[in-house]
Amino acid sequence: MPNSINEYKIEEILNLNDIVEVIGELITLKKAGANYSGLCPFHKEKTPSFVVSPDKQIYHCFGCGEGGDAISFIMNYKNLSFMESLEYLGDRVGIKVEKTSSSQKQDRYKINYEMNRDAAVYFYKQLSQNKQATEYLRKRGISNEARKLFGIGFSQNKWDGLIKYLEEKGYKKKDMEVNGLIIKSDKSSSYYDRFRNRVIFPIFDVKKRIIGFGGRVLGNELPKYINSPDSPIFNKGRNLYNLNNAKSFSHRDGIILTEGYMDVIKLSINGFENAVASLGTALTVEQVKLMKKYSKSFYISYDSDGAGKKAAVKAANLLKSNDLQCRVLLFPDKKDPDEFISQYGRAKYKERLENSLEYFEFLDYFLSSEYDLNSDKGKLNYIREMIQYLNNVNNAVEKELYIDKISKKLNISKDSIFNLFKKSQHSKRKNEKNVFKKIDMGTGKTNSYEVKLLDLLKKNPELSEYIKSKYKEDIFKNTKYKSEFYSLMSREFKNDELQGSSDINLTQQELIDIADDYINKIRNDGKKKIRNMLYDRLMSEPDNEMLLKQIKNIDEEIN
Repeated sequence: MPNSINEYKIEEILNLNDIVEVIGELITLKKAGANYSGLCPFHKEKTPSFVVSPDKQIYHCFGCGEGGDAISFIMNYKNLSFMESLEYLGDRVGIKVEKTSSSQKQDRYKINYEMNRDAAVYFYKQLSQNKQATEYLRKRGISNEARKLFGIGFSQNKWDGLIKYLEEKGYKKKDMEVNGLIIKSDKSSSYYDRFRNRVIFPIFDVKKRIIGFGGRVLGNELPKYINSPDSPIFNKGRNLYNLNNAKSFSHRDGIILTEGYMDVIKLSINGFENAVASLGTALTVEQVKLMKKYSKSFYISYDSDGAGKKAAVKAANLLKSNDLQCRVLLFPDKKDPDEFISQYGRAKYKERLENSLEYFEFLDYFLSSEYDLNSDKGKLNYIREMIQYLNNVNNAVEKELYIDKISKKLNISKDSIFNLFKKSQHSKRKNEKNVFKKIDMGTGKTNSYEVKLLDLLKKNPELSEYIKSKYKEDIFKNTKYKSEFYSLMSREFKNDELQGSSDINLTQQELIDIADDYINKIRNDGKKKIRNMLYDRLMSEPDNEMLLKQIKNIDEEIN
């Protein structure tokens, strides 16, 4: 029985692997406008014709025609199978590739998504039936429109309200437990609802699927917030609240980072729809990689108390280490964004955005308040901590400018600071950990010919031998059907499985002709994506004759 891997796991692995870094670890790449270029590893050449697009997360060689996504590259470069390539990329980002039998009929991921959707409907209906909850939201300035936009709901003060509702929908308690919606009692074999007497905030992924929930108490009891635990479709450190909406505004305005659901909602209804929040944890590398797909500019809008400022320092350094621009907002009287915009309004918050502190300015502000710079000990502590932070700056010129500012501020020679900095860098290299990278989801639009080819292979399994003999393994590019295709291609059939399985109204040659036609159309679809990438580049290089020639060649190949 063949092994396969669920399409959602493929998404997760690709989402954390940046194609530029994956390929850059194996061949030399140089920046070339919006893309990267290098000598193609698949044929001999003296002039680089191999291009990698970080935006589209694909590569293409205009010399030999090789192209695809990160999986395709590893397959071709290392001569690995589809599964082996996934395992290679999974190892890079700490994800274990678990193989399952392709004969399994139920898609567990699909069940989890559907269950969460039904649970969200239940919570949403319960909200309108609870006056205390609706009054709480009204006092917090959350309108009916905002409740609808974010799908805000309420969980009754019952032990099994959700359990009974989902059981009526046909779901099993064990699946509810795996999905984090209910908890098994330690004292008995019974179950109870995880969320009780709380305002509920559904958490969506970037594809607008509900992957988990957050719940806030109406009073002051603790814990104030609880979130769904990690599940097959939910990982707190790899998702962000409201990124599904904020990504549409991020290219223009950047992304505003906050610490809570209410911060995001209040900012959004005041016109700052580009706000997101981490899910009860400090900002993670994986979250940064995910957001980096949508923006290179960030505003850290955390609480202005001591804990909030320390969290902002960590977030700023994490963003900077990933070559991202970041600025930090400060609020008076230790307020959080929700409190500030509620009291002072949209215009004042916009002023805070416009006057936010640049990376170094914020670190200087923070450390100047932490240490007594009138004492030698305070100056030394300031320098040591600042140098640790500046290790996150990848631009050498930028580092030197910051060190120059430190030198002038503290009246200490640049050479002395540089010596400390070099020692710090040596220590960093010695202990440096692996850093994860993200990639575009890469599933793309559904290709109808891929569906047709899969259906043809299922009905006529003997065609897999013909396809393997004529074509390379990486026929399917950047699509959710990859895993199923490789599973069918790797399958070994018995004689009785082949008998009677074919389309009896077609000859073997006709079936082969149909398969060839589908594969050519799938390939043409990939060529069109490459052509679009060239057109994007042509916008900034209108006189580039080589690009025009390459576009013409691709058009001829397609025709």
